[in-house]
Amino acid sequence: MSSEQTRGPSVRELESLRIQRAHEPKQRSRALLAAIAALVLAGMGYGGWIAYSRTLGRPPEVKTVPVTIKSAGQPGVLLTGSGYVVTQHKYIVIGTKILGQIMEEPIEEGQLVKRGDLLARIDDRDYRAQLDQAKAARDLAAANVRLKYAQAQRRRQLYREGVASRDELDQAENELAVARAELKRADATIAYAKFNVEQCTIRSPINGIVLKKYREQGDTINFGGAIQAGGGTTDIVQLADTADMRVEVDINQSDIAKIAIGTPATIVPDAHPDHAFDATVVKIYPAADRQKGTVKIEAKIMQADLKIIKPEMSAKVTFMASARQTQEAPMVLVAKKAVMEDGASPTVWVVRGGIATRVPVTLGREFQDGIEIKSGLGGGELVIIEPPPNLKDGEAVTAAPA
Repeated sequence: MSSEQTRGPSVRELESLRIQRAHEPKQRSRALLAAIAALVLAGMGYGGWIAYSRTLGRPPEVKTVPVTIKSAGQPGVLLTGSGYVVTQHKYIVIGTKILGQIMEEPIEEGQLVKRGDLLARIDDRDYRAQLDQAKAARDLAAANVRLKYAQAQRRRQLYREGVASRDELDQAENELAVARAELKRADATIAYAKFNVEQCTIRSPINGIVLKKYREQGDTINFGGAIQAGGGTTDIVQLADTADMRVEVDINQSDIAKIAIGTPATIVPDAHPDHAFDATVVKIYPAADRQKGTVKIEAKIMQADLKIIKPEMSAKVTFMASARQTQEAPMVLVAKKAVMEDGASPTVWVVRGGIATRVPVTLGREFQDGIEIKSGLGGGELVIIEPPPNLKDGEAVTAAPA
């Protein structure tokens, strides 16, 4: 065996058989970087799609409210207002037509009085003396009539017998006529004297409450006397008619068509917000206030509690739809801001399945909580309030509760 065979493969041959692994780590790192880059790009793409769908790619957002249905028999609120408690006859000033000293005045401010109750009594002694004089004068006149009547009868008999002349008969009949006239004047004088005596006793003509006393016991009523507490020369007391308490309210003239005689209302005094009183409209003033643009109305309180309700108190009034105004069928109401009246007929925007649709409607009465829809909506729909000016029919939108 030769020496080359016994030595085996050479070093160069062995080197040629070795596997080269120097480039493997670089290839793996490149593949990993490529995978990471792909994931990053995919994430960025998905995030961009989400951002686009939520911003530029999302349908415009609109504010929506549901269409409501008001059940039959539940009258809605027409409008509200604020006013003051008054009485049917406002404030009655009671006085006298005669002069004299007040001998009795059994009343005080805030006191409740009934019709016929004594308010004041004036010294009537001189007036009773005048009445007695008038009665005596009448007795004298009556006696004179009897005398003149007898004389006239005799003259007629003498005239028929031809003893008395026609002139004498006419004179006798004239004297009888004058006597009868004197008797009538005496009767009138007695009536006037009785009236003066009655005026010395001042009684309440109404059921009411004493607001002011202009005089006190002992005061003398005369035309030269001082006027006290804002009253007139012969004024004694100011009353308010508690039998008919009302609230006086100024209503905007654009809303006055909603109110009629008999419209029901609820009155809540500001001083007692936990007490509510039923009322009804009993008076609408015939003229409006030009400067304020209002019309004054009065709502009568049906059963006023005088411990709570007092004249000149401020109160809030809520006017309700009357029974004849309440429909038998349920009433569909929509928010006022949802109705568009810029076209030939009023319309609303309804959102169905994310699509905005313009729907024509027929309007009814307007209430504080919405407008009645007579046709076009059935209730429960979502309508857009304050729709964007560039909104198109059939456009996709995103509904958001208002």
